[in-house]
Amino acid sequence: MIRRAILAALLLVCSALATAAQPIPEQQAQLFLDFARDVSGNDPQVMSTTRALIETPPTTLETIGFYGLEDAPAPERTLRGIISLLDAQGHLIGIEDKYIFEMPLVLEQQGLADFAGDPRKDVMRLFPGEVDPDSGPTADQWRAFRHGFGGHVRAIEKAMARKGHVLMSLDLPLGDTLHLWCASPEMAEKWRGTALYFGINTVTGRHFSTVTVSVTDPAWDDYWGFLTYALFIPERYSAVPDYE
Repeated sequence: MIRRAILAALLLVCSALATAAQPIPEQQAQLFLDFARDVSGNDPQVMSTTRALIETPPTTLETIGFYGLEDAPAPERTLRGIISLLDAQGHLIGIEDKYIFEMPLVLEQQGLADFAGDPRKDVMRLFPGEVDPDSGPTADQWRAFRHGFGGHVRAIEKAMARKGHVLMSLDLPLGDTLHLWCASPEMAEKWRGTALYFGINTVTGRHFSTVTVSVTDPAWDDYWGFLTYALFIPERYSAVPDYE
């Protein structure tokens, strides 16, 4: 029995090593390189590290940049590593859910958006009047907040356009961070709707059968979802508002 247990353990180790060593398909590798090049503006350091990640897919939290993906397929680990790299180098913006209400300010401070004095940039100003610090917003204030959400996101898009940028999102199985790309109109047109990765889920504990990572228009639904967490929006007001 002990020998069988040892053999089983060795087989698991060999399987893990084989998965880690599995090369990235050529077409997938080229897509990753093209994405890193266009997002980073062909930053030499980014491109060098991207090639290294493709050649040797990352296997640790530090190199993947996301929790619990050490056993994910090599292409997914590699793409996650590239996304983490682009974020660390300032070519993508990652904003955690608990700080999501600061997103417009972050865009403005980094020179990526010009709100031209538009008060709708501050999501907290969507509440009319003073919010009671003890009891929180009233029902009327929550309804006004929901009603103003569409104008708020349009204000963000217009502020980006004034600086010559288009806000894009990386749509990936959502964790606690919204990943944004402030792209040029040309890059936005080129990459919008592109699936960077699609594969079968192999990670225990994820409640979906496939994994897709895509470049999309701004993920305002996810933005709203993060706001419901950060601002403790009551469930009866938490459905995504109409922002079209």
